[in-house]
Amino acid sequence: AVVIREQDATDAEIRNAIAQSSLIFIAIPDTGIDGLLQTYGEAMHGRMLIDCATSKTGFSGRLQELAETVSVCSSHPMAVSSAALRGQNVLLMPVGSRSLPAETAARRIYDLLGMHCSRFDFSRHDELMALVQLLPHLVQRAFMAVLGQGLAAQRVGISELTSLASANYLLAELGLGRVAAQRSDVSAGIIASGLSGEFGRGLLESLSNSLAAITESKDSRELLTRQFEATVQTLDPDGSWRRQMAERTEAALNRLGNLRSRSLVISAPNRIGMLRDILTVLARHDIDMTALDSQLMTSDNGVESVRFEIGISNARIPHALIGRELDDIGANLHGNDFNP
Repeated sequence: AVVIREQDATDAEIRNAIAQSSLIFIAIPDTGIDGLLQTYGEAMHGRMLIDCATSKTGFSGRLQELAETVSVCSSHPMAVSSAALRGQNVLLMPVGSRSLPAETAARRIYDLLGMHCSRFDFSRHDELMALVQLLPHLVQRAFMAVLGQGLAAQRVGISELTSLASANYLLAELGLGRVAAQRSDVSAGIIASGLSGEFGRGLLESLSNSLAAITESKDSRELLTRQFEATVQTLDPDGSWRRQMAERTEAALNRLGNLRSRSLVISAPNRIGMLRDILTVLARHDIDMTALDSQLMTSDNGVESVRFEIGISNARIPHALIGRELDDIGANLHGNDFNP
């Protein structure tokens, strides 16, 4: 049986839940985990413990102490819980010599969610997060601030840039928009936690130095070229990453272009043959498909559905008729997502 305790649970309710459970999964803000472990750690002895916090800085020491009597596996899903988790990365970080049962349980949980599990050293977590979370959030939050000022000066709205900007901007906009759509306290937590450590502060200093070096060389294209070539050579000595990125970014741009031109959005239950049935309906009406994206989604009650975004070349479609035929097979055409 699964026992869930929310943030308003009483002390007695929490202790009762721990007493009834062989596995404890902590999913609360990272700032509250140290206090939770301090208060209830003794009651967890002999059990399995998993956390899924983004930052481990505030409670890593307490977790390592607890690992002497508890099977502990710290985890870090690299996606927000409201997003489609299938195919996303999750770090599994065993703590202490008793960790195997908790690690096995964590792997089973995330496998059921369709996530890609990667085993990682718990002691290196915060420095890795400085690279893959702190740096992007720092750059994107600064980018947003400067972009907002520039757009205001030009009297241009950010939504207008989609039809005006270069391919490089459109790719950068994906990361920028992802951060902008999240709660601001997410970036605040990542940046504050990252800059509390020496490694994170060193990255910020390096970022400042890099901008200063560009400023110093701003009047010489030759100097800037040499700087940029040296930087990318250090990052990718054999060029394999750049070749891979060239292919991936080109594919992403083509997909964005096809879907941005005209597209249909259709949601449907996740069953074998559903896409075939949807495409059969579209083929009956001579719909010319130019692109296809899909996203598997799971509701709170565990029911799976798929969201299809289908690029088309048709200038006009019998929208109502197609909608009714899709209804007959259990699919739903989202009328507001068609871009004539």
